[in-house]
Amino acid sequence: MEVRGTSEARKNGGKVVLVTGASSGLGRATAARLVARGHRVYGTSRQPSGDSGWPMLALDVCSDESVKACVGEVLAREGHIDALVNNAGYAFIGAVEETSLEEARAQLETNFFGALRMMLAVLPSMRERGTGHIVNVSSLSGVAAPPFLGAYAASKHALEAMSEALAHELRGTRLRVTLLEPDGMRTRIGFHHPRVERPDLAPRRKRLVSLLERATREEGSDPEVLARIVEQVLDDSAPPLRIVIGEGAKRLIEARRTLPEAEFGRLLATALQLDGDTAAA
Repeated sequence: MEVRGTSEARKNGGKVVLVTGASSGLGRATAARLVARGHRVYGTSRQPSGDSGWPMLALDVCSDESVKACVGEVLAREGHIDALVNNAGYAFIGAVEETSLEEARAQLETNFFGALRMMLAVLPSMRERGTGHIVNVSSLSGVAAPPFLGAYAASKHALEAMSEALAHELRGTRLRVTLLEPDGMRTRIGFHHPRVERPDLAPRRKRLVSLLERATREEGSDPEVLARIVEQVLDDSAPPLRIVIGEGAKRLIEARRTLPEAEFGRLLATALQLDGDTAAA
């Protein structure tokens, strides 16, 4: 992507950046890169340890009190927050028929409402200061909902909608919103599974779980790819709303926008290796 300007904050000692879910995966890679480039980074984790190269704060994005305390601590230390990177989350893997309302609510509570809590917590001080940047880590699933990832995709679709609306509402200000839409990356994201599983759906679900485990633990893109893009958008004076990360994601999103539904469905099933004799899986 082309960077259209370098901020004064970067020139004068770096930006204050709050990165959620910074103990591993995309969050840790992002925090490490930003620290190496001179930014003042605060990471978060539900149970922070002291083995990182930046301050780690306790944060449960599902708790109003925890979010308020975390953001308040950064503001107390720094006086302002230049950027929020909303990264914390997990993936629930289950068919719609296997997803209880409780499990669906829990998925959206973390991935969507958790991100929204963080946005609502940092926006007042950003508004008062007249500048700020919110970077929300979405997903390819936020554009095209795969089978067995309905609740996860719903959480990312909701994040996309809220982020787009906020970006429109911030027009005419110096506050920015960016959505990152990566494909499979070596994030080691946590997988949650349905408490009640349907045996007739198990073979296809297990194939998808195997594919996701390989992508997020062995074969996916290096999290450093996303970290570099975060660095670039924070230095961009006019960052785009959406950035698709990964050639596979770019091809699939383009297909989603151009192909008839039936043809795209076949393409998605093939890409996810869900076709074939389910009884033999």
